Amino acid sequence: MPSNNKPIKVAILGGPGTGKTTLCKQLDVDYSLAGYISSICEEFTREYIVNYGVPTNIFEQFLLYEGQKKREEHLKHSDIIFCDNATILCYVYGILTCNFNNRKEKYALLKLYEWAMRDLNEYEIFYIPREIRLVDDGVRYQNLEFALEVDKKIIDFLSIMNINYVEVKGNMTERVSIVKNSLNLPPKNAAENSGPDAARGSTC
Repeated sequence: MPSNNKPIKVAILGGPGTGKTTLCKQLDVDYSLAGYISSICEEFTREYIVNYGVPTNIFEQFLLYEGQKKREEHLKHSDIIFCDNATILCYVYGILTCNFNNRKEKYALLKLYEWAMRDLNEYEIFYIPREIRLVDDGVRYQNLEFALEVDKKIIDFLSIMNINYVEVKGNMTERVSIVKNSLNLPPKNAAENSGPDAARGSTC
C-alpha cells in the first residue's frame, strides 16, 4: 500500500516495441477497478520526438529526464503510477549516444548516472524481454538493430548495478499476473468496505 502520501511507482522497462504501454494500460484498468487511484505516465520521449525530432546527443537526455520527472510529479496524487519509461533510462540512452572521447560528454554521462542512482529507489522495476516483432508506429525511430542494442544496455544496467527487478514474460494475461503477484496489493475497495480481514490473502 502507498505510504507517506507517496504513490507506488511501477517502472515497466524494456526496449522499444516490447509491449510496455499496453501492459501499463491493462494494469491501470485492473487497479482502478480494484479501488486504487491509478494513473499511467507515458514516456515523455514520444512527445519530444513529435515536437523536436529524434534526440541525437547525450545533452538532450537531460531534457528528456526533466520532462519525464515532471510527468511523474504531476501524477503524485495517485496511489499507483504505471510508467512505460523511467528517468533512470536516460542514463542507458546516454550510454548509447555518448562520445567517450569528449570530456564534456563523459561528464554528462556521469551526471546522468548520479541522477539514475538517486531515483532508483522510487520505482518497483519490471523488465520485459523482446518477445514480439518491432512495429513501426510512425513515431518510433529505432530499427530492430538499435532496439536490440537498447534491450542489451537495459539488462546490462540492471545486472551490473545489481538492481532488483522482476522479469515479465508471456502473453498479456501472464504478464499482468506476474506484476500483480509481485506487487501483492489487496483490492483497496474490498479493504475499505469490509475491513482488513476481508482482503487478507487476496490480491487485485
